Amino acid sequence: MNEQNYPRFERLHVLRTAALVSIRDRAFDTLTILLDGYSDGIFCGCRPLATNDLLTLSTGLILHNGFPYMIREPMSVEYAPTEEYMTLKMIFEPTLETENFTQRNVALILSSDVSIADNELELCRFKLKKGAVLRTNYVDFRDRSTEFDTVNMINVPHAAIGGSTLSPEITTAFATEARDYELDGLDFDFCMTALRGETMSASQIALYIEHRLKTELPAVDNQNLYDGLSAVLTEIKSGGRREVAGSRRRRREIIVD
Repeated sequence: MNEQNYPRFERLHVLRTAALVSIRDRAFDTLTILLDGYSDGIFCGCRPLATNDLLTLSTGLILHNGFPYMIREPMSVEYAPTEEYMTLKMIFEPTLETENFTQRNVALILSSDVSIADNELELCRFKLKKGAVLRTNYVDFRDRSTEFDTVNMINVPHAAIGGSTLSPEITTAFATEARDYELDGLDFDFCMTALRGETMSASQIALYIEHRLKTELPAVDNQNLYDGLSAVLTEIKSGGRREVAGSRRRRREIIVD
């Protein structure tokens, strides 16, 4: 028999050890069960935003070595122009055991080393010129890979079934730009899925790119997925904009007797 015990919260009712254990299990184990099978990476939130001299990570949820880290408050780090790539990383510190808690602490650092250690996770990278402003908003899909003065989140791993993948923000941006052009059935199905704003697996994105371009990706990683989507978008745009009924203004006719 699988017992399902729910603590009763009533006035003047003493919560005994068994009830507190049940609360603990439901609070922590439920989330772990729901995320079972997901890869390491950002599950939701955790978007970098730039101000004058601070890079701030928003609240969210990150998976690392199967453990969910809840970022309950924004985290910030100072930045300055260096004209070389700087990588914003989350550092997962060693677990600390105390009498009452198991501590799993995280920290933010900016590093000129773009390689990622086992206890690190990339959150973005950028190359900032002196006197320039660091941007976190983009003109179009290709602007996300602009070399200078632009926050690049292409290589940031997002948690998904079967392995890390591109941010849903990137796939949604692709679909948002592509939908104004003529789409075939494969394009339409992919864009409809992407526009839901949900994380798409790397294999799902790769399958679309390889069928659309009739070529095999050299490797299924974030950079190749982004480059593949960029190539597909170029082909889609070459087909011309989509005609929408009623979108054209009727020409005014002047009749002279």
